[in-house]
Amino acid sequence: MRRRDFLAAGILTAGAFTMPRVCGTPTPRPKNRGAVVIGVDKVGNLPTLKAAASGARKIAEWLTDEGFDVRLFVDDRRPVTASDLLDAIESFIERGTLDQLVVYFAGHGCIATILSELWLLSDAHHNPNAAVALNECCALAQTSGIPNVVFISDACRSRPDSLGAQFVRGSLIFPIQTPRGRSSGVDRFLATRVGSNAYEYAVDKSSAEFQAIFTECFLGAFKHPYDDMVQTVGGEQVIPNRRLERFLATEVPKRAHTVQITLQQEPDCLVMSDDSTYIGHAPSRNRPVGSPTPANVITPAISDVARVILNARGFDIGQPTFRGSDITEVATQSGFSDSIDRIQHAQRPTAEIDVRTGFIISGTGLVSAVTSRDVKVNITDRGTQSVVDVKLSERPAGSVALRFANGSGTILAALDRYIGNVVVVEGKVTNVSYFPSRSNDMRHMYEEQASRLKQLHAIVATAARFGVFRIEGSEKTRQDLGRKMAGQIRVLKGVDPTLGVYASYAYADAGLLDQVRSVRQIMRGTLGADLFDVAMLTGALSEKHTEDIERANHPAPFCPMLSQGWGQLRVKRVSLSKEVADLQDHLQLSLWTTFDEQGMRIAERILRSGSVT
Repeated sequence: MRRRDFLAAGILTAGAFTMPRVCGTPTPRPKNRGAVVIGVDKVGNLPTLKAAASGARKIAEWLTDEGFDVRLFVDDRRPVTASDLLDAIESFIERGTLDQLVVYFAGHGCIATILSELWLLSDAHHNPNAAVALNECCALAQTSGIPNVVFISDACRSRPDSLGAQFVRGSLIFPIQTPRGRSSGVDRFLATRVGSNAYEYAVDKSSAEFQAIFTECFLGAFKHPYDDMVQTVGGEQVIPNRRLERFLATEVPKRAHTVQITLQQEPDCLVMSDDSTYIGHAPSRNRPVGSPTPANVITPAISDVARVILNARGFDIGQPTFRGSDITEVATQSGFSDSIDRIQHAQRPTAEIDVRTGFIISGTGLVSAVTSRDVKVNITDRGTQSVVDVKLSERPAGSVALRFANGSGTILAALDRYIGNVVVVEGKVTNVSYFPSRSNDMRHMYEEQASRLKQLHAIVATAARFGVFRIEGSEKTRQDLGRKMAGQIRVLKGVDPTLGVYASYAYADAGLLDQVRSVRQIMRGTLGADLFDVAMLTGALSEKHTEDIERANHPAPFCPMLSQGWGQLRVKRVSLSKEVADLQDHLQLSLWTTFDEQGMRIAERILRSGSVT
């Protein structure tokens, strides 16, 4: 699969969005806004891009016109390095006066794990640190003290075939620091959704000029905005960040289809700022203002599908951007519905499981289950499923390494009086849920609500896998939604702890750390132990070594259960032993932590050594 594919076929209408300047010169203002603009055309043996550096220059020129202090980094004269980017961003943060910081990137991108993505810099082909770890930087931006930080990414978000991405961890271009007062509002405008490509194309068949679909549409929002996008802020006509989402969700797919009828590109936007926050001005009055194209089955983003379905099941994560759209058809075309159906089907045990604590494995054979020395396990093969009986020796929780038939495997928490339902597809863990065993006092609630809970869990797991189980909106909106979700978690956490894990990641991503702490407190009271992911997200494991973590908090398992958690270790200052930390080099592309065969051998050795439990 090619990265940031470029198309030789041009379009005659491309000129409509070609602009050296997208608006008149705005009213001069103090330079309390900064921007770091990055364009990387060439990365090792990957295809050389045609519009990354040029797109970055267009963005830099536009932001300069808007009064930003712009630092431009393009690779036509010298390599772009992570250290240069860190220096630029750190200098902006150290001013202590910035109201807004924009970070734009155009170039090759990929996802190293589900919801953990990288921007590849000039030397990424041989230097595992020559990349930007986007998700970690977004988390660090929340503690920058800058009221609004905006990430704009015109890059692919799919797994590269030609680059050993499992060994590319990327660098942090935001400093790790103590939070400064209120959490910063972080907005993200990403060119495409998780697992998909971003495209560039020739302006016409005879032209040497290339443009990137997303960058041109983004700039186009400030030249041809919809009527309802323009708002007066401080006496100026501007386009608030919040008003960009619908424009991009409509115009990017439309532009992709104009380039090539079979081309699909759907942006992914997450806006945390309020309606008074903006990057750029509306065009002057003598310029035409666009109007929205009627929504069609391509227009709604996958996030809208998740919101509609989850809201209908009582799990409120915000209102959809598009209303009245054919959500059902979008859910079918995207594979969202199929994923829900597969998870629901796999959650059904083939027979009654009469164990106090353990796991059911579906979708693959189970070769082994390894635990620490004082925990005993027994495996029973039941045809299409394997059952693992875990004896925890009076402990509330422990770590279990499950190795599958193809050699891959996972590390999960064995929870006293719970049975973990593990769904494996092509050697990768696509879903984990827990249900109370017969010795658990919560069993009656599970039996009363089993059907609803299984459906809800399948929807939440699918939304998380697609990268859209998240809380969006202004700070007040996020707080309100957080409280609503907390009510659901309080009811359901005792029935299925994984719903609490998913919610904790959604809260952390939205900057609602008090809600994460609340989930942790509730779950500790129910389980008698910490889950590693939840404890990590609260900061409870910060600046501790593996041995200290075990003695102080007894988290289970000894590492993150969700793949995206590995990308939080540096942000949350969790210091693991080198052997445990190196396991992330063996992560497979899956929602739940899945290691390759070599990684499983290392994990099993760690457990047998007794250094973790």
